[in-house]
Amino acid sequence: MKIFKLPDLGEGLPDAIIREWYVKVGDQIKTDQPMVAMETAKALVDVPAPFDGVVEKLFGEVGDTIETHKPLIGFVGEGVAEVSHDSGTVVGAIEQSGQVVNESATGVQTQKTTASIKATPAVRMLAKQLGVDLASITSASGVITADEVKAAAGTGSTTAKSAALPAGFTQLSGVKRAMVLSMTQSHNEIVPVTLTEDADIASWYKKEDLMVRLTRAIAAAAAAEPSLNAHFDGASMSTKQFNEINLAMAVDMPHGLFVPVIKDAAKKSADELRAQIEKFKQQAQTKTMAPDDMKGGTIMLSNFGSFAGKYANPILLPPMVCILGIGKTRDTVVAINGEMKIHPVMPLSITCDHRAVTGGEMARFLKVLKDELQK
Repeated sequence: MKIFKLPDLGEGLPDAIIREWYVKVGDQIKTDQPMVAMETAKALVDVPAPFDGVVEKLFGEVGDTIETHKPLIGFVGEGVAEVSHDSGTVVGAIEQSGQVVNESATGVQTQKTTASIKATPAVRMLAKQLGVDLASITSASGVITADEVKAAAGTGSTTAKSAALPAGFTQLSGVKRAMVLSMTQSHNEIVPVTLTEDADIASWYKKEDLMVRLTRAIAAAAAAEPSLNAHFDGASMSTKQFNEINLAMAVDMPHGLFVPVIKDAAKKSADELRAQIEKFKQQAQTKTMAPDDMKGGTIMLSNFGSFAGKYANPILLPPMVCILGIGKTRDTVVAINGEMKIHPVMPLSITCDHRAVTGGEMARFLKVLKDELQK
């Protein structure tokens, strides 16, 4: 029997919940035939068959949580081929599990077949805090990540039933569970620093599209300080800067927070930006957002001011190193050529990962952003 493991259905999502099986043991399936509906933290995703074959085993029932890169379906058949690693697509991979390491996070020595555990000190500390044996984790990349430790915490098997709820408590939805994991990862990994400023937008307020102006201003600021439009990898102590602006936008819905990505946002027209944002809002409402639409963000934006609030310390999601928060625009007394005027002012708050971004880089980025918005 060859084992089909659950692929990563989003950018680093630790698991998904089985919502409906389209196949049963003994079924003959064809390549690309939908096999199962999985609810990720962000959407409902149909997982297709990677080849022709016969279903021999289903590793879970409706309602079970399957961890990413853990067994989902077993197959037999002449067309079943083995793949050595995850291809990175929704089709995933057929893998044979491999035990590694001779060191455990709890100090218990185990005898296994290959090299020692590869994990950063921060990940080792997290494993100790959560009581996870690093030797029990087979990393998709070869270096164990915080997400993989959290996914393994308290499970010890490939599926997990919901724990018994305390009296009066309500189980979080998949989207809000993902938010818990993302916020925990941010807290454990990032060294945040926040800087605030005000932009006088009297010259164009209510005459031009807010998102267009923000996107153009972010692009100008990133061109001046490219270190903020980047990814940071703490394990290798390396950064990757981007020329394009892939804008990750926080979209708040009653069932949780979504973060879709507008690819190459600075090159889109006003109409294209509005259409993309409206599409994302509708998909977030119906949980039909494609996994690829939540990947590849290079810088984040949170327009919390559409509800309330002036300033904030917005939470950043790794590997990105900068998030811009927009507060509620308000009329404020400002000094113009020595005279008092009442102008609309937009509060700006940026949080950066101080491991990768200096205070000077933050301040220069914020100055260019403000100047662009005040033009």
